[in-house]
Formats: sequence, C-alpha cells, structure tokens
Amino acid sequence: MKSAHSPKHWQQVLRGPYLAEQLQARLTQWAPTMFGFNLLTVDALSAPFSLAGSRLLHSVHLSQAQPPCTGADIVGDATAMPFAPGSLDACLLAHVLDFSAHPHAILREVETVLRDDGWLIISGFNPYSSAGLASILPGFSHKLPSLRHMVAPERLEDWLKLLGFEVLQRDYFGLTPVLEFPMLSKLRQQLVPHYYPSFSAVYVMLARKRRYPLTPIRQTKRKQHVLQPGMARQQQELKVSAEHQANRSERDL
Repeated sequence: MKSAHSPKHWQQVLRGPYLAEQLQARLTQWAPTMFGFNLLTVDALSAPFSLAGSRLLHSVHLSQAQPPCTGADIVGDATAMPFAPGSLDACLLAHVLDFSAHPHAILREVETVLRDDGWLIISGFNPYSSAGLASILPGFSHKLPSLRHMVAPERLEDWLKLLGFEVLQRDYFGLTPVLEFPMLSKLRQQLVPHYYPSFSAVYVMLARKRRYPLTPIRQTKRKQHVLQPGMARQQQELKVSAEHQANRSERDL
C-alpha cells in the first residue's frame, strides 16, 4: 500500500540531510519524556534516527520495501502490522504517510498496536508550502512525494484526535531551503516557524494515545430531610384546628 517511489535513504529526498538533522534535533529534545520497552520504526527514512535519551529499551524496524531495506527486523505492511494489539510503547513514522496511498489506514493500525498512553512521532511535508510547490516542478518532483499524498498538519491533527490521540508537541522546520534564495534564507528560517507555521515545509508531531475509562456514576439516594416543604404551614393549621376544637368544647360546657 505504499508509494512505489518511497525513498531508501535521505540522500534521495530533496534537502534530505538537512531535514534529517533538523528532525533528529527534535527527537533528541523530546526523547527524555518517553519510556517503555518496544519502539517501532517504519521504513527507511525512520531507520537512522536515535531516541537514545529516552527510556525505551528495545527497537524494532519494519520495512515495507521489497527487497527490504538494510537493517530491517521485520518485513510487512504498515496497514496490517504483525504485532499484537497494545504490544508497542512508541512508534516513529518519518514521512511514512507522505509516501503511502492509505495514510489513514496506517494510523488506525498504529493506534491498534500501541498500548494505552503509548507515544507516536510523525513527520511530514506540508502541501501548502515550498515543498508542495517543488513537488510539481520537473526538476524536484522525483525527490519529493506527490502533492496529493502530502498530509497537511491540520488534517493530521484532526485524524489523530478522532483516533484518540492527544498532540503533546508540534514543531516546524520553517520554509526549509527547498527553493534557496540566499538573501531571504536567514530571515525566512527565523520568522516562518514562529509566525507562519502553517506555511512551513516540514512538520513533526509528538502525540500520545489516550484512553479514559467510562466509569458509571452511581446515583445517590436523596436523604429524607427532617423538615419537608410545607411542614410549618401544616403544623400551624393543626394548631389552629386544635384551638378551635378546644374553644368549642369550652362553649359546650
């Protein structure tokens, strides 16, 4: 179900070494918050990254390519992973959705194999950026996913929320030098990620699978109050009635 042009290493991606360096910096920053046993990395672009600063004990690499990429532990399909439900603690999808014809199916499968409170890291190209523009230009299109396969960050966040994920962190690489203009490069890298993130070429998100138990709320029985509404009036009416009867008895005597 993946695209036939899924790259086998970062050198096949436009500005690949630069993007990989930026992504590793974000992973290094987020790693200390992650813990567990099993980390899953999917496809060749996810393989070189390290989460050494985390407390994840074991890493498994799944390759969808035929033949499989170097260092693959398992060969399979990301839409039908060979793992038991809830058996993984974290998953890294570095531009996996960009090169897949069924990105939502991959997210559903990841949600199944992750345990509750498991971590998910996703990076992707923003179609509304210089990366989207470069993907339709003849000189760059072979080094980027097709524009129709790119998933916008806002759309991805909506998908994650529907699947029960909470987005904890998000970051942007700015308008990465996909189309380089030396005079504007420094200003662009400083301003775009902070003030115009929706136009950044690459985004990365850290999300966590959440499950909130549906605990039934017991209905408490209402206590019987000693004083009921209208009791004072009833007592006053009884008192007046008793006085009338007493007065009538005195007259009869």
